[in-house]
Amino acid sequence: MNNRYFLIVVLSACMSAAVAQTSILLTGEKSGSDTRVKVSNYQVGHVGDQTMVALDFVLDSLNVPSNRFRAFTPIIKTKDGAHEQRMKTLLVTGRTQEIIFEREGIDPLYADNCVKVRREKGEPQTYKYTDAVESQPWHDGADVYVECDLCGCADRLKSDMAYITSLLPPDPYELVEYVEAVPTYAKKERSLHGSAYITFVVDKWEMKPDYMDNRREIRKITDTLDVMVADPNITVREIKIHGWASPESPYKHNEMLANNRAKSLTEYVKSLYNLPANVFAPAEATPENWIGLRAAVEEMDEQTLPHKQEILTIINKVLADLDKNVTNQADRDEHSIRSKYPEEYRYLLKEVYPGLRRSDYEISFNFHDFSVSQAKEIFKTKPYQLSLREMWDVANTYEQYSPEYNQVIQTAVNVYPDEPEALINLANVAMHQKDLLKAETLLQRAGKSAEADQARGVLAMLKGNYDEAEQLLNAAASKGLDVSKNLEVLKQLR
Repeated sequence: MNNRYFLIVVLSACMSAAVAQTSILLTGEKSGSDTRVKVSNYQVGHVGDQTMVALDFVLDSLNVPSNRFRAFTPIIKTKDGAHEQRMKTLLVTGRTQEIIFEREGIDPLYADNCVKVRREKGEPQTYKYTDAVESQPWHDGADVYVECDLCGCADRLKSDMAYITSLLPPDPYELVEYVEAVPTYAKKERSLHGSAYITFVVDKWEMKPDYMDNRREIRKITDTLDVMVADPNITVREIKIHGWASPESPYKHNEMLANNRAKSLTEYVKSLYNLPANVFAPAEATPENWIGLRAAVEEMDEQTLPHKQEILTIINKVLADLDKNVTNQADRDEHSIRSKYPEEYRYLLKEVYPGLRRSDYEISFNFHDFSVSQAKEIFKTKPYQLSLREMWDVANTYEQYSPEYNQVIQTAVNVYPDEPEALINLANVAMHQKDLLKAETLLQRAGKSAEADQARGVLAMLKGNYDEAEQLLNAAASKGLDVSKNLEVLKQLR
């Protein structure tokens, strides 16, 4: 690759540049109308520690007599004229003049820094010009001109000056590279938990759906299952029911009641659906809900429950015994509360014990896998059915940082608020939108991956914390991520 082509590639890919969509016609007001040259495709800006100029000199209408030349010199100049820097001159020569330059040397005004091209008489001809000089602080905001020596007399007083554009300071938001965090493929297994307060006839375990508020409580389970069974994108994997009883009866009796009531509820739910039998896990039960009793007592104040601490001591003893599978002490300890603190016991029996008799349920299920086209349709109405990777695939069907892309990335965080990849990608969107506070908040929870370090490094760079940015980018590089472009940008910003 030759150097000139390499500079054009770098200039187009890396720099913060002023780019023209139209062309500028350089005409020889002092030298005649046959000295017209068009400047097009011009780009000026910073690349690393250099200021670069790239443009096309279109010579189609330029007439250069055989024994003459035309000179075109880009110049960087501050608006107040205090600073000026000449760049490489393009000399366009006639055939005889080219021979003279080779024999006698180039005019001293241009000899130190120029490039020659011979005008192909009457033929379309374009010269792609590039040059770079060491960046100076005064370059930012300076104007770029082309000095046109259209008489070929090497007299700057007779030259025309054509304004091209102005140099802009590098925009870090345009220069930095935002690296996406690619989610892995994962099984879309989910579970829902809840509690139903089913009422059974005293000392009975037959499931009566119309007894007391049972119809309403059963709907907590069936309303969820109805939706899942009706959705072709969902497979119900397992349904677990765990029964709890309150401690006021003998432990063995409670054990029998709790187990049978859990089985009765499981069989009832099973009868409502045409699901494989193995979907329903064997019913489980805890004979006495001392855990729930302790939680309720801990929430009370001494005014509500005067002997709160003494009662908690007894409850903790029961739980310690049950942890050791010592069940024969539970009845005595429960009786101890009743006999020592009768008023408190009556309060607990009325206000707390009913809530201890409950049936916990857990429904495990998974969503089907979708192709990208299917996922795009699902996203419109049920984005929660998509995995994080499927959302990422949908996002990347749109132009990066377009409104559609940004919407998908934001939804991914809404559905998966604790997934580092989702947080990193939304932080990239926020930085691209110059919302650094949002990006910083997201990246606080984004983990310690190379992509997270890279994103934090970019954030530090955008905030002007260059030392911190360098440390973070190097940390990302040590984890195997290519951060060379952002390190180059960091060098340029410094």
